[in-house]
Amino acid sequence: MGTPALLRMSVNSLTKLASNHASERIRMLIKKQVILSKRERSWFKLEVQERSIVDLALSLKVSFKSSELLRALVSIFGRLRQMGSRPFGELLARGSRLAWSFSEAAVSWGNAAAKRWRSDTSYMVFLGIFSQPTRT
Repeated sequence: MGTPALLRMSVNSLTKLASNHASERIRMLIKKQVILSKRERSWFKLEVQERSIVDLALSLKVSFKSSELLRALVSIFGRLRQMGSRPFGELLARGSRLAWSFSEAAVSWGNAAAKRWRSDTSYMVFLGIFSQPTRT
C-alpha cells in the first residue's frame, strides 16, 4: 500500500469521526507529532506556510471537518516523517562504516571477537552520534 493510498485512507477515516470528540483527538495527535518533529529537528525544515497551517489549526481550535485541511495536515506530517527518518539512517550508515573499519583493525591486531562489532547496531549508532561534526 503506497503512501498516497494510506493518506487518503487516513483523511477518509478522520472525516467520518464525531466532530467535537474527533477534533480534540486530532488536535492531541497533531501536538504530539509537532513535539516529536521538533525533537528530531525536522520541524524547522518545513516551509513557513506548512508550519503556519499546523500552528493555526492548533491555535484557532478549528473543528476538523474540512477534508482539504485534513489532507494538508496529513501531507505535512508525511513530509515530517520522511525528514525525521533521514538523520537516523545517516547516523547508522556512518556508524556502520566506522564499526567495520574499527573491526577490521582490531581483527588484524589479533582480536577475533571484534568481528561481532560489524553487526552490533548499538555500537554503530554510538559511533554515528559521536562522529558527527560539531556545530559551533
